[in-house]
Amino acid sequence: MTDSVELLLEPEAERYVLEDWAVLEREGLPNLSRHGSWSNAPHITLAAASRIHDRYDAGLATAAISEPFELGVGGFLVFPTRRKFVLARQIVTGDALSDLHRRVWSALDGLPDSVPLTEGGLWTPHITLAHSMTAGQLAAALDVLRERAPERLGAGPVRRWDSREKRVVLLGGGDPGSAQPA
Repeated sequence: MTDSVELLLEPEAERYVLEDWAVLEREGLPNLSRHGSWSNAPHITLAAASRIHDRYDAGLATAAISEPFELGVGGFLVFPTRRKFVLARQIVTGDALSDLHRRVWSALDGLPDSVPLTEGGLWTPHITLAHSMTAGQLAAALDVLRERAPERLGAGPVRRWDSREKRVVLLGGGDPGSAQPA
């Protein structure tokens, strides 16, 4: 199990990603709409570790404070797993997103057992569309999604996912009033 700190999307931006999930679903392809958890929402993982305790919440809430900003959607990213693939939309790292990522990691200073690919220098911001795709499914997914023009998406609030307690802690950020600090 892994805990994480995640950047959510504004509602209109979330709909953009949900439309990708729906296209994949209509085609019978793996997608995250099939992940039935109440906490399932399009997001960008800012940090992950085996455990992110609530003692970090005050610092993370301060780190989450920012002016509303937009995210640039780039092309597609493919991450290989043991036998299959993960498909994601690339998020272009602008100054606001880079600053947020840096502030989050400053608030997590000394965090043990972090996931290296979420740390500065190795982080690849993305929004996952599907897990466990075969090579054939990946090709089909890219074929049905490739016509969709990239857009600018509004960043929403930041949350912490506690995998042991199966709970979400809204930390703030995004549109004022969209989330109250922990």
